[in-house]
Amino acid sequence: MLLLTDLGNRGHTLLKSPGMDLEVKSGIRKPGDFGGDFLGEFFTPEKQVNESMVSWPGCGWSGLAVVEEAGSSQYDALLMATRGPGGLPGPVATVALTGTGFHGNRRRPWVAARGNLHLSCAAPVDLDAALCAPAVPAIPAVAVCDALQACAPHMNPRIKWVNDVLLNGGKTAGVLAAAQSRGSRMLSLVYGVGLNVAVAPPVEPTLFVPRVTCLHDEPGGRDLALGMVLRALLDALWNRLEELRCEGPAPAIQAYRQYCGDVGRRVMVWSEGLPDTDDIAALPAPMAEGRVLRLDDNLALHVEGAPAPLNGGRLAHVMDRE
Repeated sequence: MLLLTDLGNRGHTLLKSPGMDLEVKSGIRKPGDFGGDFLGEFFTPEKQVNESMVSWPGCGWSGLAVVEEAGSSQYDALLMATRGPGGLPGPVATVALTGTGFHGNRRRPWVAARGNLHLSCAAPVDLDAALCAPAVPAIPAVAVCDALQACAPHMNPRIKWVNDVLLNGGKTAGVLAAAQSRGSRMLSLVYGVGLNVAVAPPVEPTLFVPRVTCLHDEPGGRDLALGMVLRALLDALWNRLEELRCEGPAPAIQAYRQYCGDVGRRVMVWSEGLPDTDDIAALPAPMAEGRVLRLDDNLALHVEGAPAPLNGGRLAHVMDRE
């Protein structure tokens, strides 16, 4: 895998661990020297960029760009690239140590605190769009859970429908997912992951996110280094993408169900587009209120008393408000 970074030697060693083959190529380039190199577009012209080749068993990514600070969303940049005439050169990923312009679902702002993981990735695929569509949003949330358990088997990450990952009830990660299709075929997938490793950002509590946490604040999580979590997440995402290609959507859907912490809990679900608030009186009546019965094969939420399954919305755990 080609690793490009403006962090100097810190970037080269971010992924290094015992048993990993890390080969540093000679040469330092500036973004203007990249020509048509896709990953070079993620660096500002004044930055010196170091280049190395990194490999480890099972790594399927062809390139990784690690930048000190991103001036805008790398997820959005990858999404735009998939829609361009050239498409993607291969499965690629980008990491920013910090930055501005990052966002979550529905462009809700995301605080990119230094010490946390801000990963975006994109992969060309050739999949049945209708068949695989339900697995697209499941894969990044499942991969975060896979990675956390690989790093710390005692951790018990739980997915909160649709795209939050919790530890002990506190939001630890949020994910984004998009697919580019033409006709009946899915041609590319783009994922974004914001994972709080060292810092729990100061976020005002709301009905939907009552508490934020980070790995270092959780039992046994203090020793989890950013590079260790990054490698585990890259592996987990790649493995789930390969699984989708070879076995279809069923394994990802099943894993999402197993990690989901909503089934059996009392919830309230509102439509998207409402303001973040901790005042239930400021919101209209929810679309559904009751105990979650199950998630179906499309990851639609079945709530007792609801007239139909819910395909989207913002969920609040009722007990979290009491």
